[in-house]
Amino acid sequence: MKSKFTILILMLAVLTSCKKTTNVDVKLSTSGGLTYKLTDDAGKGLPNVKVFLFDRADNYTNTNILLDTRLTDQNGQVDFGALNPNNYTLVADSPKVNNVAYMIQEYVQVTTGAVKQKEVKVTDFSGKFNMTVKSYNNNQPLKNIGVILIPSNRFNYSSSTTANLKVAEFSGLTNEAGVITFKIPSNKHYSVYLYNSVTNASYNQNNSAHVQKDATASYSATIYQP
Repeated sequence: MKSKFTILILMLAVLTSCKKTTNVDVKLSTSGGLTYKLTDDAGKGLPNVKVFLFDRADNYTNTNILLDTRLTDQNGQVDFGALNPNNYTLVADSPKVNNVAYMIQEYVQVTTGAVKQKEVKVTDFSGKFNMTVKSYNNNQPLKNIGVILIPSNRFNYSSSTTANLKVAEFSGLTNEAGVITFKIPSNKHYSVYLYNSVTNASYNQNNSAHVQKDATASYSATIYQP
């Protein structure tokens, strides 16, 4: 009986010595991620667009601090990798749709342990521009008045109507109510040029215009016609 007890003790000792202890290091993620994609109206990605990532400084000046700059790939996407949880400002450098450059700026929140996947249709950053043209003589609406919108940094006061049409991003004629409407990029400044659509003569209007995102801006002009 004693020998059996001794054998049992020895077996327990062997089993105990064969056990291995495995130490597993568990690391909790304290960062998040951010991908950002720019598309046209059809959902096609816009490649080679420069995208800036800013952090806002915690001081009284509220200065934006540039953290990173990347180009969108062939699918119109950038991946900013691991980021601290925070609210960031994204600015895209003038992506173009139908040869019109847009101004993209928005805030994106990055949270711990998650990848924020943001997809943006560039033309959503637009507003509505209304122009009403009336006669100075009798205050009646004027039909078929040519209206051109030119980016302010490309406008030349001395240029002809033909030259201005070449650099215009939007152009058209007023309707019977003397009104024309364009959907234009938001937060972008334009010079408004009015002309006679028959003779191409300029009406020497020096209006400037811009709209906020999803907003409507209404402008008016009066024209003297001899």
